[in-house]
Amino acid sequence: MADLDFFKQINDTHGHFIGDKVLIHFSQTVKSLLSESDLFGRVGGEEFAILLPNTDLEDAFQLADSIRQAISNTVLELEGKAVSYTVSLGVEASEPEDQVIDELFKRADLKLYGAKDNGRDRVEK
Repeated sequence: MADLDFFKQINDTHGHFIGDKVLIHFSQTVKSLLSESDLFGRVGGEEFAILLPNTDLEDAFQLADSIRQAISNTVLELEGKAVSYTVSLGVEASEPEDQVIDELFKRADLKLYGAKDNGRDRVEK
Protein backbone atom coordinates (compact mmCIF):
# COMPACT_ATOMS: atom_id res chain seq x y z
CA MET A 1 0.00 0.00 0.00
CA ALA A 2 1.23 3.50 -0.79
CA ASP A 3 -0.04 6.88 0.36
CA LEU A 4 1.26 10.28 -0.73
CA ASP A 5 2.39 12.28 2.31
CA PHE A 6 0.60 15.55 3.06
CA PHE A 7 -1.25 15.43 -0.26
CA LYS A 8 -4.00 17.72 1.05
CA GLN A 9 -1.36 20.42 1.53
CA ILE A 10 -0.36 20.11 -2.13
CA ASN A 11 -3.98 20.63 -3.19
CA ASP A 12 -4.50 23.47 -0.68
CA THR A 13 -1.25 25.24 -1.58
CA HIS A 14 -1.05 24.70 -5.34
CA GLY A 15 -4.60 23.79 -6.37
CA HIS A 16 -6.28 20.60 -7.50
CA PHE A 17 -4.88 20.86 -11.04
CA ILE A 18 -1.35 20.55 -9.61
CA GLY A 19 -2.54 17.81 -7.25
CA ASP A 20 -3.81 15.87 -10.27
CA LYS A 21 -0.43 16.28 -11.99
CA VAL A 22 1.28 14.91 -8.87
CA LEU A 23 -1.01 11.87 -8.92
CA ILE A 24 -0.19 11.32 -12.60
CA HIS A 25 3.54 11.67 -11.92
CA PHE A 26 3.34 9.17 -9.06
CA SER A 27 1.42 6.68 -11.21
CA GLN A 28 3.87 6.98 -14.10
CA THR A 29 6.85 6.58 -11.76
CA VAL A 30 5.43 3.45 -10.15
CA LYS A 31 4.44 1.90 -13.47
CA SER A 32 7.95 2.45 -14.82
CA LEU A 33 9.37 0.34 -11.97
CA LEU A 34 6.92 -2.58 -12.13
CA SER A 35 7.10 -5.76 -14.17
CA GLU A 36 4.35 -6.93 -16.52
CA SER A 37 2.86 -9.33 -13.97
CA ASP A 38 2.50 -6.64 -11.27
CA LEU A 39 -0.79 -4.84 -10.67
CA PHE A 40 -1.13 -1.21 -9.66
CA GLY A 41 -4.22 0.83 -8.91
CA ARG A 42 -5.61 3.78 -7.05
CA VAL A 43 -7.62 2.76 -4.02
CA GLY A 44 -8.97 6.25 -3.36
CA GLY A 45 -7.76 9.80 -2.88
CA GLU A 46 -3.98 9.59 -2.68
CA GLU A 47 -3.81 5.92 -1.65
CA PHE A 48 -2.67 3.17 -4.01
CA ALA A 49 -2.29 -0.62 -3.96
CA ILE A 50 0.51 -2.52 -5.67
CA LEU A 51 0.25 -6.30 -6.04
CA LEU A 52 3.44 -8.19 -6.80
CA PRO A 53 2.41 -11.81 -7.44
CA ASN A 54 5.89 -13.10 -8.32
CA THR A 55 7.84 -11.25 -5.63
CA ASP A 56 8.91 -12.28 -2.14
CA LEU A 57 8.66 -9.92 0.84
CA GLU A 58 12.28 -8.75 0.73
CA ASP A 59 12.18 -7.98 -2.99
CA ALA A 60 8.85 -6.21 -2.50
CA PHE A 61 10.44 -4.10 0.23
CA GLN A 62 13.33 -3.22 -2.09
CA LEU A 63 10.92 -2.23 -4.87
CA ALA A 64 8.87 -0.13 -2.45
CA ASP A 65 12.02 1.65 -1.31
CA SER A 66 13.01 2.26 -4.93
CA ILE A 67 9.61 3.89 -5.46
CA ARG A 68 10.06 5.95 -2.31
CA GLN A 69 13.51 7.13 -3.37
CA ALA A 70 12.42 7.97 -6.92
CA ILE A 71 9.61 10.15 -5.59
CA SER A 72 11.67 11.75 -2.82
CA ASN A 73 14.45 12.68 -5.27
CA THR A 74 12.16 14.42 -7.76
CA VAL A 75 11.15 18.07 -7.92
CA LEU A 76 8.38 18.66 -10.44
CA GLU A 77 8.11 21.90 -12.39
CA LEU A 78 4.36 22.40 -12.72
CA GLU A 79 2.77 25.63 -13.90
CA GLY A 80 5.96 27.49 -12.99
CA LYS A 81 5.99 26.06 -9.49
CA ALA A 82 8.54 23.69 -7.97
CA VAL A 83 6.60 20.88 -6.33
CA SER A 84 8.14 18.06 -4.33
CA TYR A 85 6.42 15.32 -2.38
CA THR A 86 7.08 12.06 -0.60
CA VAL A 87 5.32 8.74 -0.22
CA SER A 88 4.91 6.27 2.62
CA LEU A 89 4.53 2.57 1.87
CA GLY A 90 3.52 -0.53 3.78
CA VAL A 91 4.64 -3.95 2.53
CA GLU A 92 3.10 -7.27 3.48
CA ALA A 93 3.17 -10.81 2.08
CA SER A 94 0.15 -12.98 1.48
CA GLU A 95 -0.34 -15.89 3.86
CA PRO A 96 -1.74 -19.33 3.02
CA GLU A 97 -4.62 -18.72 5.44
CA ASP A 98 -5.72 -15.53 3.64
CA GLN A 99 -9.22 -16.29 2.40
CA VAL A 100 -9.78 -12.96 0.65
CA ILE A 101 -7.43 -10.26 -0.56
CA ASP A 102 -8.94 -7.82 1.96
CA GLU A 103 -6.99 -9.59 4.72
CA LEU A 104 -3.72 -8.86 2.92
CA PHE A 105 -4.77 -5.25 2.28
CA LYS A 106 -5.60 -4.73 5.96
CA ARG A 107 -2.17 -5.92 7.07
CA ALA A 108 -0.40 -3.84 4.42
CA ASP A 109 -2.50 -0.83 5.43
CA LEU A 110 -1.38 -1.27 9.05
CA LYS A 111 2.24 -1.22 7.85
CA LEU A 112 1.50 1.87 5.78
CA TYR A 113 0.15 3.72 8.81
CA GLY A 114 3.19 2.55 10.75
CA ALA A 115 5.33 4.27 8.12
CA LYS A 116 3.27 7.44 8.54
CA ASP A 117 3.45 7.27 12.33
CA ASN A 118 7.23 6.75 12.19
CA GLY A 119 7.93 9.91 10.23
CA ARG A 120 6.66 9.42 6.66
CA ASP A 121 8.79 9.09 3.52
CA ARG A 122 9.59 5.52 4.55
CA VAL A 123 8.71 1.88 3.97
CA GLU A 124 7.55 -0.48 6.72
CA LYS A 125 7.34 -4.26 6.44
